[in-house]
Amino acid sequence: MSLKLVNLVFKFGSVLALTPAKIEKNGLVFPSKTYALLWIILFTAGVSISCIYRKPFYEEMSLVELILHVPTDVVLFSLNISIITITATKKRQWQKFIKILKALNINQENERKLWSLSFLLTTTLYVLSKIYETYVWSSVLGVLHYKMYAVEYFQFYAQFIVYYLVYLFLKLILNGVENLSKNIKLLKLQSNRLNSFTLKSIKWEFCALSECINIFNDIFGWLILLLILFCFLQQLAHLHSLTVTNIAENTVSIVIFKIMHISWHMVGTFISVFLCDLVEQKVKNIQMVAHQIATNCVKEKEYFTAARYFNVNRKTILGILNALLTFLIVAIQFENSSFS
Repeated sequence: MSLKLVNLVFKFGSVLALTPAKIEKNGLVFPSKTYALLWIILFTAGVSISCIYRKPFYEEMSLVELILHVPTDVVLFSLNISIITITATKKRQWQKFIKILKALNINQENERKLWSLSFLLTTTLYVLSKIYETYVWSSVLGVLHYKMYAVEYFQFYAQFIVYYLVYLFLKLILNGVENLSKNIKLLKLQSNRLNSFTLKSIKWEFCALSECINIFNDIFGWLILLLILFCFLQQLAHLHSLTVTNIAENTVSIVIFKIMHISWHMVGTFISVFLCDLVEQKVKNIQMVAHQIATNCVKEKEYFTAARYFNVNRKTILGILNALLTFLIVAIQFENSSFS
């Protein structure tokens, strides 16, 4: 992973004022606040218009369907507005975050020439999924599909940028933790040659990584919370439609789309959760050695959090899967009791 790749994602995200425009030697270049406000207005107007066209469909939904779809739409809209607002208002945190990544030399100098391949492949998959979605639903709803869901193409693009940024920065932080782990293991083997300079260097790296994680939580904490909430609600809605209601309306193409949609959001969310957990585990593994060498900064464990509501690790995935299964059982029982 490289900061060159961060720069590339920034260029794509800055089109909708989702990210800084680019990284320069002296810092970051941000879209103007007027441009950010313009996109907030456009998102708000687009979602409002789509809700007007969706109203007849909302009125025909059962109570369970309504409880699932409305909060899902609200969470997605909140995610879009939040990333624009965070980019526009947390400039100092962004600047410091990138500065620490540069100082830690987390971006590898001997990177391969195909450093942008992962982003291009992911973008291609995203575009292909949207083309298939358009094909499936335009054949079912016709022009009404665009009236109801045209704004979602921009909303999901914004979500895609957030997914990839979270993944990218977590990988960069993980590289930093792995580099620090190698340095500490090497120093442990050469403990008889330790001096004050090496001790200060290790202490600085730990302090820098600790601050890097704190800034990451400050910038992306709410966004991760909204991503997890959206993924959870979206999976509930699709599983409910596939197993409980409208079973006869689920054609092969629609089922393929729903499975593809579920998989996309689960992969995007769970990869971030796994990376948070991996960083946490690696920090735990080197913590005892670091205490022996020298650090006043490692007084407590570092965690990734979703806006400080809960820690983001593998237990998060188990909690989501458990809640999905519980809801599915309750929904089936609810529908059966309604028909009887």
